[in-house]
Amino acid sequence: MSEPILFVDDTPKTLDLLVCMFAGTFDVHAARSPEEALSLCESRGPFAVVLSDYQMPGTRGSELLARIHARSPQTVSMLLTGMAELDMAVEALHQGGVFRLLEKPCSRASLAAAIDDALAEHRRRVAENERVEAEASSRATLQQQNGHLEHRIHAQMRALSRLQHFVGDLNSCETLERVAEATAQAACEVCGLGWTRVEFRVLPRGMSGVIESTRGERSGLASERVAFATAEGELGALECSSADTTGRALDATDHELLASIAASASVAARNVLRRCERDEAQQATIFALAKLAEQRDNETGRHLERVSAYCRMLSIGLREDGHFRAELTDAWIAVLEKSAPLHDIGKVGIPDQILLKPGKLDPEEWETMRQHTTIGADTLRSVIASAGEQPFLMTSLEIAWCHHERWDGGGYPRGIRGDAIPLSARILALADVYDALTSERPYKPAWTHAAAIEAIARGSGTHFDPRVVSAFLGRGLEFDRVRAQLADDVETGAPILQLALPFPRTAAG
Repeated sequence: MSEPILFVDDTPKTLDLLVCMFAGTFDVHAARSPEEALSLCESRGPFAVVLSDYQMPGTRGSELLARIHARSPQTVSMLLTGMAELDMAVEALHQGGVFRLLEKPCSRASLAAAIDDALAEHRRRVAENERVEAEASSRATLQQQNGHLEHRIHAQMRALSRLQHFVGDLNSCETLERVAEATAQAACEVCGLGWTRVEFRVLPRGMSGVIESTRGERSGLASERVAFATAEGELGALECSSADTTGRALDATDHELLASIAASASVAARNVLRRCERDEAQQATIFALAKLAEQRDNETGRHLERVSAYCRMLSIGLREDGHFRAELTDAWIAVLEKSAPLHDIGKVGIPDQILLKPGKLDPEEWETMRQHTTIGADTLRSVIASAGEQPFLMTSLEIAWCHHERWDGGGYPRGIRGDAIPLSARILALADVYDALTSERPYKPAWTHAAAIEAIARGSGTHFDPRVVSAFLGRGLEFDRVRAQLADDVETGAPILQLALPFPRTAAG
């Protein structure tokens, strides 16, 4: 049976004849008035074809078909009309969406052929409508997919941009603590996470425990773990929630981003560990070189360690007091602390008979002893010429050359004064003198801490930079504590020199 067809005619005899002719061929329905036709369209429609008489009481067939067409554009309308109504019916053809006009009387064969054509047109309209709807649906789907894709592209571009910043941040991380903080923050921002935790269990030598950093608060949601893997083994791990802050589960892209973050963090952590190992080896080498010079002198056992510690304390003290804040960065202080042991490296070039002479040096011997500052500076210049102007070498050169200059210009080897003396050398000068005063030597006993403080206070503005002296005096108790902690093993019965004695020879020489 074909699609449903509606015949509309106010003449019962004509309507019955139409139904009788086509009931066995089509799915036929009948309406005796326009009102009944509209009701059937509501309850049984839409119909594939509606064939209506033109002239009916109240509402013309052309008006009825126009209303049906407005409700159901896929319904094909045909109009039966007599010769007297033909002109008006043709006008309706153009205004009401009528598919075909059929002139009364119409044979069954002509009417059947017209219905077949109308059904074919209906099927074409249905197919066209389906095509249009499919295209509209496809466009909507495509727009939705494009919107989603565009959103994902923007999100991934933001993630890649943040990853780029993260890698840049890692390059400036000097410690595992900073690597952990940067990694936890990046994971939250790149993947939109509400909670991350980073831990490192492999630490530089001398450290124990776990270094960790956490962002956000952990909820009851499931978590994931990405290891910081290296060729040497696992350094730690990144933990995070399994969904972002909107509740969306992490997808393959998120996992790739987290893997990239973990890989970058692993490299940065490994670099920090290697840098610590390198710095430790470098410092050991520096200390060994300094010890070689010290072994030829009459300095006591832990002199180099104490001077390095004093330099650090003075630098931090100056910064806390508001002096040289732009210069006294953590990195600068660390370099000074490492360079301090090389301040007397030039003594390797001083003959033993002068360097180890227990008594007072004559003027000629004293002039030779003073050359250790120039010898040390020249030695370090030759190293810089081949290795480049590294901060450590440049600072070592400053202190080796200038740590015997005086604030009032009365020092050596160049007699420079005031701020013309490098800050590193001004700091080391006080640290070296304090240690020389409070340490026992073969030719003198140790001064008391109080006596050394009084002597250094008298040298403010002449021997020493007043600002450095002020930083020292404000932290006298801390210096005394460090001096005791790093004290050499000496006989407890050694006499104590009084303040009336001059500076010992090593403080000036």
